[in-house]
Amino acid sequence: MKTSKIILAILITIALLVVARRASQRQVPVVIETTTYGELTLSHSCNHVFKGDNTTADLDVTVNGGLLPEDAVIALYYEPRTTDATETGNRAARVEAITIPGHSLVYRVAVPNQGRGTEFSYHFQLEDAAGVGRVLATIPVEESKDKPKQLWFRFEGPRSVVLLIAHILCMFGSFLLMVMVILTAFEDVKNNAVRIRLGKQTLWATIILFLGTFPIGIWLEYQVYATYWTGIPLGRDITDSKALVIFIYWLVMLYLLRGSALTGDPRKDVIGITAARWVAVVGVVLSLALYLIPHSSGNF
Repeated sequence: MKTSKIILAILITIALLVVARRASQRQVPVVIETTTYGELTLSHSCNHVFKGDNTTADLDVTVNGGLLPEDAVIALYYEPRTTDATETGNRAARVEAITIPGHSLVYRVAVPNQGRGTEFSYHFQLEDAAGVGRVLATIPVEESKDKPKQLWFRFEGPRSVVLLIAHILCMFGSFLLMVMVILTAFEDVKNNAVRIRLGKQTLWATIILFLGTFPIGIWLEYQVYATYWTGIPLGRDITDSKALVIFIYWLVMLYLLRGSALTGDPRKDVIGITAARWVAVVGVVLSLALYLIPHSSGNF
């Protein structure tokens, strides 16, 4: 491949990855919930994610407009989170909040770290201790008695910087080769040298994609969530599943171009010239489209 095309492929890859990265990043927004009781306003900022193996989930409630009544307490109720975060079916743990030294109007519950990847639903209640736990107000405000609104938080482990860099380099390398594949596909693939180059590019794109997705990607997932694989066929996680779909397509494409890729003999390819071109184009478009699906999108 000409140097000019290689440079063009690098520029296109950088542009595509920047766009795809911005589109695929699913930011978890900070949620601020408030409720009132008389002249008091109680507010809570939900950060959702707490990173680090020894990090506690510090959940605070700030009181404005005066002091809590002497016989009132703020209590946290939390339970393991399931797919339906508003109704887990488990008995919630109850912990009373205490004031932070030097911040008499900030009440905190520090939930001990429960392990990487564990998630919990929770809510706060302002209770009348003298009235045997009569509920005065809730954070967040209840939508109904049958299905009270819940917030959630998750513990995550620290990820290795070295592994993260290796993962990014593999993704960049595989995308670069994919772009080179599509550029080669629109050359004269009747020429054996071009056909062989297309096969070799497919081979290395598949190898690098495998390394970034499986040994490196799976180990990164374990570091953060303490799980190795949650996509099909073992689970329904979208991020893992889309990575598997992309890899399987390129593995099939490698099989179809096995002659050019493995032995340098296009006559041993499973498909012909026109089919090879369009299989390559579809592979690149499919890979980019799936990568645009936000990371950590949950289950399908």
